[in-house]
Amino acid sequence: MNVKISSVNVHYFLRAAILTGFAVYIAYVLISGEILQFIVPQLVIYVKLADAALFITAGFQFYIAFLSLKQQAIPCSCGHDHQESNDSQELAFGHHHAHGMDGSLWKNIVIYGLFIIPLVLGSCLPNKATASSLVDKKGMNLGGYAVRSIQTSGELVELGGNEDPALKQLFKANVYDRDYARLGMMLYKQQSIEMKDEWFIEKLHALNSFADNFRNKEILIKGFVYREAGLPGNQFIVGRMGMTHCIADISPYGIIAEASDSNALANDSWVTITGKIGKTVYNGQPVIKLIVEKVQPAAEPSVPYVYPDWNFASKL
Repeated sequence: MNVKISSVNVHYFLRAAILTGFAVYIAYVLISGEILQFIVPQLVIYVKLADAALFITAGFQFYIAFLSLKQQAIPCSCGHDHQESNDSQELAFGHHHAHGMDGSLWKNIVIYGLFIIPLVLGSCLPNKATASSLVDKKGMNLGGYAVRSIQTSGELVELGGNEDPALKQLFKANVYDRDYARLGMMLYKQQSIEMKDEWFIEKLHALNSFADNFRNKEILIKGFVYREAGLPGNQFIVGRMGMTHCIADISPYGIIAEASDSNALANDSWVTITGKIGKTVYNGQPVIKLIVEKVQPAAEPSVPYVYPDWNFASKL
């Protein structure tokens, strides 16, 4: 028996194909790890659940599409496609015709294009922008906000616990910064502070909140090179892009680095820097700086973002 393909069938299969395309694309970024270019790790589980639902919906849409092949659509002037039926079939949708699938060709192109174009662009275009272009738009965050909060947000008190009293005296904090004070004490006791991806933002906050305590401490950081207008020629910023929830809220975080040969480093190049912590002023606020002792070229990580740990205090 020959099956005649009608516009109704085409619409059903096209919808199923679009749903499948989105489901496959999301599955790809999940499996490849590229999903972390768009959202923080804590939200990945929700994307997995949504993608599973999308696959189920696409499968159901294909089921409807194949069923539609058994009924031939008869276009009519009322804007709907009547469905042929026999004694053993119920009329579609409870009445004598299905809601209209036919319409202007251009209207259909526009409607489906709204779904197809984003899918094609998402699959084909690179999902990275240069770090400098993002910083130019967002502005670099060097931790000055941390300094303001610890100076103005209430009385400073010592932390409890069994730490050395002299150490607790160094890390007095207000009620809002107690967790960062505890992190600061942990960093203070380390021979060398390494700015790993984990807790990068939290460590930067703690270091700037208690900048005087960390003078001459050794620090190791990996990031991209950025030069901001107004900085002296021997200074640049080594930074990372931080993502709070999704790519829409990314913010640059970094530390001012000071080196006599800083001009040898290209913008957006990735480096690993070892040096000593100092202190400077940026936009009227005291912040830490890095007095460079050693610079090594570094490969850009596959996922260049760092993410805040919403529960870091419970892990101290």
